[in-house]
Amino acid sequence: MDQVTLVDNHYMTREFLESRLVENETRLKQLEEHIQTVTQRSYGEAAERNRMRNEMQEWTLEALDSATINESEAEEIANICGFDLSKEFELEVTVQYSVTVNARDEESAQNLIHDIDFDSVSYPEGVEYLSATVDRIDI
Repeated sequence: MDQVTLVDNHYMTREFLESRLVENETRLKQLEEHIQTVTQRSYGEAAERNRMRNEMQEWTLEALDSATINESEAEEIANICGFDLSKEFELEVTVQYSVTVNARDEESAQNLIHDIDFDSVSYPEGVEYLSATVDRIDI
């Protein structure tokens, strides 16, 4: 009789484990689907918040320009919505320098020009990036 009890216990344990495995796999699939749904919702909500913030920034800047609101009100709106009261613009500016150098020959004169740090100019607040290159040297 011990052998029959052992076989029955083994079969029941195996059956129990297989049923638990199926339950766990089902639960795991449900959780993965839920994570995907929540992630998609999160992306959608983030996109909507960005759209609203951008529209509020545009509206606030236009209202400030047309004097519909004052600077203090615009700053308050910007703080609440999380944007700056400025826009970023990329500009390309051509600057021409006329430089007089003392050198033995043209090559030395050109080398002196290349040694000048044109990026070290001072610029006002609001300018975030400045780069300079020497494109041409006329002698």
